[in-house]
Amino acid sequence: MNFETESRTLGQPIYLGILGIQNQISKEEIHEKVLHPLLSSIGRLPDKILLPAEGTSSAYISIWAERNGIDTQCVEADWKRFQRKAAILRDARILKECTHLLTFVGIKSRTNEQTAIKQAKKGKHVFFVEPNPLELCEIVLEG
Repeated sequence: MNFETESRTLGQPIYLGILGIQNQISKEEIHEKVLHPLLSSIGRLPDKILLPAEGTSSAYISIWAERNGIDTQCVEADWKRFQRKAAILRDARILKECTHLLTFVGIKSRTNEQTAIKQAKKGKHVFFVEPNPLELCEIVLEG
């Protein structure tokens, strides 16, 4: 058993849920500005990552997770069946299963940021990525 595998088996499992997508991002930016600071904060690799099936950020994170031996689950939004509710249902499934949350905040909509705050109030360890400038932020609630 190597160090990474051993560290993931100790303590509570970390299921990292990802909401939102960022299409205007490079692989280097995902690694340097999102994944490295995130891992530094949580202290180890997640046991599982649940992410949207679409988006550049999801593709880069999925490839990274696979290279690091992390179980990933890409959650599809069934647009034909659920139409406008498809993304809401996909995100609800991710939120239900995750212990930690990483949210990409949109430039035009702050809905994912509001969802992140609600999840932090429920006790989840929550991070969000500001789009401009690209920056990882952790939600820390007082009291």
